[in-house]
Amino acid sequence: MNAQQPGRQDTDQWRLLLAVALSGAVLLGWNLLFPSPPVQPPPPEQAADGGQPTAEKSGEAPTAADPADPTQPAPAPAATIERAIVGALDEPDHHTVEFTNDDGQIAAWALTEPQYRNTHEDGSTSPFRFLGPVEPLVAAVKADAEGEEGKTGIFEPPTLGLTLGGRATRGDYAVVDQGDRVLTLRWTDPVSRVEVTRTYRLDESGYTLSTDLTLKNPGPQPVAYDLTATFRGVQNDEEASGSMFMPPVYLFESICAFGDEFERLNSSTIQGNLEDGDPVSFDTAVKWGGVDNRYFMTALLAEGGTIERCTAARDRDGLPTNFTRLIQTLDLTGGEIPAGGEVTRSLAYYAGPKKLSELQNTTPPMADAIDFGWFAAICVPMLWLMRFFYGFVENWGVAIILLTVMVKLLTLPLTLKQYKSMAAMKKVQPEMKKLQEKHKDDKAKLQQEMMTLYREHKINPLAGCLPMVLMMPIYFSLYRTIYSAVELYRADFVLWLTDLSVQDPYYVTPLLLGVLMFGQMKLNPSAGEATQQKVIMYVMPVMFTGMMLFLPSGLVVYILVNTVLGIAQQLYMLNQQDAPTGVGARKAKA
Repeated sequence: MNAQQPGRQDTDQWRLLLAVALSGAVLLGWNLLFPSPPVQPPPPEQAADGGQPTAEKSGEAPTAADPADPTQPAPAPAATIERAIVGALDEPDHHTVEFTNDDGQIAAWALTEPQYRNTHEDGSTSPFRFLGPVEPLVAAVKADAEGEEGKTGIFEPPTLGLTLGGRATRGDYAVVDQGDRVLTLRWTDPVSRVEVTRTYRLDESGYTLSTDLTLKNPGPQPVAYDLTATFRGVQNDEEASGSMFMPPVYLFESICAFGDEFERLNSSTIQGNLEDGDPVSFDTAVKWGGVDNRYFMTALLAEGGTIERCTAARDRDGLPTNFTRLIQTLDLTGGEIPAGGEVTRSLAYYAGPKKLSELQNTTPPMADAIDFGWFAAICVPMLWLMRFFYGFVENWGVAIILLTVMVKLLTLPLTLKQYKSMAAMKKVQPEMKKLQEKHKDDKAKLQQEMMTLYREHKINPLAGCLPMVLMMPIYFSLYRTIYSAVELYRADFVLWLTDLSVQDPYYVTPLLLGVLMFGQMKLNPSAGEATQQKVIMYVMPVMFTGMMLFLPSGLVVYILVNTVLGIAQQLYMLNQQDAPTGVGARKAKA
C-alpha cells in the first residue's frame, strides 16, 4: 500500500474517532457506576420490617380487648411460637420451597437447576438457597466466614400479613394436607374464631408459587380483614456499590409497577427521596411489586386492582455493619368476612432468576424487572437470538460469539460504507495537503477550497462518521443485553471461564483484548502529530484493557470477538484498496 503524507483531514478524522471512542468510554463508565453511599440507620421508632407491629416480632400472637363474639371471653395470649419447618414442595429439576409453622409463611426457597447450584471445593454441589432467613448471614459475618450470603447478601422470605378486626395476627399453623406440589396449612384465630387456611401450589415449570388464603368466619358477626405483603432483601453495601468498572451485581432495589410507570429505588435513592420529599410510595393502579438485584427477584402477583399501594423503605435493624435491608410493602384491598361465611383471596409469589421468557408469561407481565436501559427495543430481540443460539450449542459463551458474529454481519453494510468513505478521503489526501500548504494563512479560503474538492470527487466528509453513529446504539444494546442476562450467571464457558457473570479470574481475555486493540491501531496509524499517535497507539488500548479487567467475562468475550471481527474487516478492506485494477490487474497477472 502506498504511504500517504500527513494531512489535516486525517488528523481531524482521528480526532473525531478518538472523541467518539472516549465518549463511548464515558457512556460505558456511566452505565457501570452505581455507587451506594453509606446507609444511615432509620429513626429508633422505625420497625425492622417497615412498619409491622412489635407483637409480630416478639413471636407472640397479639390479642384484642374484645372478641368478635362478645358472649365469649377473650382467650389468654398464646405462648411464643416455636418455629419449625413443617412442610416442603419440591420440583427436583427446578426448585424447592420450605414452609414454617410460624404464621404459615415461606421459610426458604432454593434453586436446584444445575446452572445455579453451589459448587464446593470437593467437587460436590448443593441447591442455590437464594432466599432464606437473615440469621445465617449475621452469624457468617460475625464469624468472619467467607460464605456466599455473608459476602453478597440474601433475599429474606416474603410474608403475607393478615389483620382481623383491626388486629395484626400471627399464629402457629399446622399441616392439614400435603400433596406432590400442594401444601395446606391451617390455624384458628383465638380472638375472632376465624379459621385461616393457606394453600400453596408450586409451579412445576416456572418460578411461581400460587397461594390461596381462605378465611372462614363461624361467628354471628362479620369480621373485617386486611392483607399486607412484605418483601425484603439484605445487601452487603460494599458489594452493592460495585466499583468504577465492575457493575454492582448485588445491589438490591425495591421495584413497583403502577399504571404505565415502573419505579426502582435502591437504598441511597430512598434516602434521597426522603430528604427531598420525592415519593417512595405509589398508589395509582399498582400491578405488582417486590425486591430484586441484577439477576434475581421476589415479587407479588395479585388479581387486578387488588394492590392498593406499594411503599419502599430501608433499615439496618439487627444487621452487621455495612449491611442494609431493602423493604417493599404492598397493601392489598381488604374487606369483610360475612357471618357464617368465608372469603378466599388468590395471589402468587415469583421468586427466582429474572429470565425474560418467564417474566413475559406472568399475569401481569413483569418484563420491566430486567433493566435494559434505553435500548430495550433492541435488547429483547438480541436476547431472544442469544437464547436461540444456545438451543443449538448449549454453551452461553459460544452463544455470545454467534450473537456477536450475527450483529457484525447485520451491520456489515454500514461498516463497508464507513471504510469506503475513509478510503476516498485517503485518495484526495495529496491534494488536500497542497491546499493546506497553499492556504495555510487563510482558513476561510482553505475551507472553501476543501468543499470544492469534496464536490469534485463526490465525497461526503461526514459519511465515515455517520455509520459509526448509527452502529453505536446497536453495540450498546448488545453490551446491555449481555450485562443484564441472568442466563450468564454461573454459566460455564471454557477452561478457566466458569462463570460469565464475573470477571476473568486470570485476566487472560482482557490482556488478549489489549494486544488485539494495539494491533488494530497499527493497521490504521494516525497521521497526526507524534503525541497524538502515542495517545491513539498506546493509551487507548491500555485504557480499555484496564476497564475490561473488572468487567464480567461474558462482556469481555463479546468485545474480544467484536475486535477480532473488526480486524478481519480492516485487513480485507486494506487488501481491496491495494489490489490492482483494470490494466494494472492484467499486467499483474501477466
